[in-house]
Amino acid sequence: MSSNTDFYFVVGQKLTPFQARAAAGRPLTPAQVKAYGTLGGVPSLDGKYTVFGEVIEGLDVVDKIAREPVDPQDKWPLNDVAMKVEVLK
Repeated sequence: MSSNTDFYFVVGQKLTPFQARAAAGRPLTPAQVKAYGTLGGVPSLDGKYTVFGEVIEGLDVVDKIAREPVDPQDKWPLNDVAMKVEVLK
C-alpha cells in the first residue's frame, strides 16, 4: 500500500491505550499498545507504509511543513513544498 506520492512525518505523539486501539482499527498486542504509549506513532499507518528515514536535525522545518495550508478535499498542500534530502550512511 506504500505509494511514492504519500509522504508522512510521524512526530511520536504518545497515545493512551484507548487512543491506540481506536486509531489502529484492528486488534493490537499488549506490546504494541505499550509502544504507542511510550514512543508514540500513528497506528493507522503501521503495516501499510514503509519507514525509510528519520529526521535527526531540523525538526522546526518539519513543523513548518505541517503548518502548510492544505486542500480540504485531498489534504495535499496548496503550494509545492521543496525538500533537500541528505542520505547518511
